[in-house]
Amino acid sequence: MDSSKLPGWRIEQKFNTNVLIGNWNEERRKFQRGNVSFGNSTHRHDFKRYDNYVPDMKVRREASNRNDGLPKELIFSHHGKSYSNNCISWYDALMNKREVRESTLPTLRQWDSKSSAWVPERTDYPLQGPSTMFGLKEKLDRKWETEGQKLNEPAYQSTYGTSYHKHGTEDLVKKHHATPRKLSSHFHAHTINKNLPLRNVSVNIAPEILPSIT
Repeated sequence: MDSSKLPGWRIEQKFNTNVLIGNWNEERRKFQRGNVSFGNSTHRHDFKRYDNYVPDMKVRREASNRNDGLPKELIFSHHGKSYSNNCISWYDALMNKREVRESTLPTLRQWDSKSSAWVPERTDYPLQGPSTMFGLKEKLDRKWETEGQKLNEPAYQSTYGTSYHKHGTEDLVKKHHATPRKLSSHFHAHTINKNLPLRNVSVNIAPEILPSIT
C-alpha cells in the first residue's frame, strides 16, 4: 500500500517548472543585434535614411567639442615648450637672489618712449631652470615611507598589546603550594544533620586539627 495515500501522511509539494523566478523577463526577451523586428533600438526604429545627403561638418565638430572637449595640445601648448623649464617662482628668485646671479637682463633698464615704459620688464622674461630644492621632498619621502611601514602593521592594536614585553620561560612560576586538606573546614560525613536548628543551613565548622605554629 502506498503510504502517501494514507490519511494524515504529509504530502510534499511538487515544484512546478512553469514558475517564473529570477530575471525571467530579461531571459525571455534577449536583445538581438541585427535587422530584426524584435530587439531594435529606438534610434534605429525612428531613423529615416536620406540618400545623397552629406552630413554637416560644423554640427559634428560642435557636438564633438561639446562631448569630448578640446585636446590638451590646444590648451597647454600654445607656445610649444617655452614654459617646460619655467620652474622658478618669484619668491625663489628674490629671496635666494637667483635673479642677481642667473639673470641675463641688464642691471639698469632704459626708458622706451614708444611703449612709454621701462624695458626690459623682468616679469616678461622669467628665469628658466629648476627650482631651488630645500629638502622638502626628501623629508616627505621619509615621512611617507614611515607611514607606509605602519600600514603593514595590524590595524587594531590595544594599549596592552603595544606596551607588553614578552618574558622568558625562566620567569615563570613552577612551584605551587596549597593548604593541606586536614586544615580545611569540612561538613559532617553524613547527609542528615542531627542538629535541628542548623538543618538546611550551610555552616562551616572549624578544623578538628589545629595548625601548629612554630
